[in-house]
Amino acid sequence: MINTYNLFAVRLSHGSLPIPINIHKKIIQFVDKNYKPKDTISCVSGFQYHEDFEGKKELNNFIDNYLNNVHHLKITNAWLNVLENKSYNKPHNHTGDVIKYAGVLYLSNTNNNINFTKDSNVFEIKPKLFDYLIFPYDLLHYVLPEERNEKRICYAFNLTDVN
Repeated sequence: MINTYNLFAVRLSHGSLPIPINIHKKIIQFVDKNYKPKDTISCVSGFQYHEDFEGKKELNNFIDNYLNNVHHLKITNAWLNVLENKSYNKPHNHTGDVIKYAGVLYLSNTNNNINFTKDSNVFEIKPKLFDYLIFPYDLLHYVLPEERNEKRICYAFNLTDVN
């Protein structure tokens, strides 16, 4: 099932995309082995990883296949975004010449809200494991600090039209 919300006259797609268990395990193992909190781009006291890692190519292919068939979109670049206790993402949007949308796929069970804001209005979504969101790349969004015992792991990506 895919839900579509019109946020402030802005379209946001919210669906579920369970990834193969072998890919999920590779990513969780990579995070457990390589997690080092620091401030990067929009992430405060968390972990962002933009380089290649075990499982990234397979994950991109899996997501691209789905996005191509359902939304006629493809990934231009992608990265892991991991938050631990009290870490967060500052308000930000995405930039780039060919980017049309931004997206995120949630890879953990424990996810706090992602907040979207426009014209002083705020809309919150509480994602679950394997939920994905697709939204305009320039829509301001953020994640507030929260007490958590487990890592919040998501895969963020920028998207362009298939053609």
